[in-house]
Amino acid sequence: MIDQLKEFIAIQTIAHDKQSNEAGILFIENLLTPLGFEITLEGNSKYHQPVIIAKHTNPKSDKKIVLYGHYDVEKIRKIDEWETPPFEVVEKENRLFCRGIADNKGILLARILAIEDIVKSGKELPNILWIIQGEEEVAGQTPFEIIPKHFENFQSVLYLEETGIYRKEKPVIFYLPKSDERPSFLNGMNKAIYNGEAAFENRHLNKFTTCPFLTNIPSNGYYLGFGPNDFSANIHRPNESMNKDNLFNHRLTFQKFLEWVSQTNI
Repeated sequence: MIDQLKEFIAIQTIAHDKQSNEAGILFIENLLTPLGFEITLEGNSKYHQPVIIAKHTNPKSDKKIVLYGHYDVEKIRKIDEWETPPFEVVEKENRLFCRGIADNKGILLARILAIEDIVKSGKELPNILWIIQGEEEVAGQTPFEIIPKHFENFQSVLYLEETGIYRKEKPVIFYLPKSDERPSFLNGMNKAIYNGEAAFENRHLNKFTTCPFLTNIPSNGYYLGFGPNDFSANIHRPNESMNKDNLFNHRLTFQKFLEWVSQTNI
């Protein structure tokens, strides 16, 4: 995983860098296509960052899940404040430092590799619609134009955020809509992926701008968020990092999540 992460991080997928964005998209395509995903690129992005629409169809299953992520990263604004080269993965004190490790390339790669693990094991996947956009860091309009039609056509009730957090070394599961009573399926999900040890928070992951994923979830849909980030991640700031153990554990956690989706009626 580390070698693939180094390759992905080294691709500087920032706004207006057409060559790097095309390389980043190809990196994702080359991982997902062998796993049975149909890939299309949509939207006339002025930033050279189209939306990746990745679909995995399992005609044997009626289970569905929408995933969200992004391949673009925040540009480097204060290079003199970085203690390590921002587009190289550097490990220090069990943390991985580089631009994009926490937002969102580390998590994105871990989830792809989790799906690879499932496919290689011979287990079935649910039907998956994966929105991997490229204008997250510039708050571009292309995803707002592309996402709604896919949500409407796919008709899922589960929508998983790009990541989540650990609070005081304890995993957190975000969920919406706002409700006085927690949906009953969440306890089973918690048990399946975190041995029942996660805390719940009835809210969404903090966003810096309006999110095209969050704002287009249908009224009958459930928003979910969990992931390996913590409050030392420095997202959008110099010396972005992630706890190495949390990242590697997320690969198995996400595998357990998809297996739970495949077995659960909601």
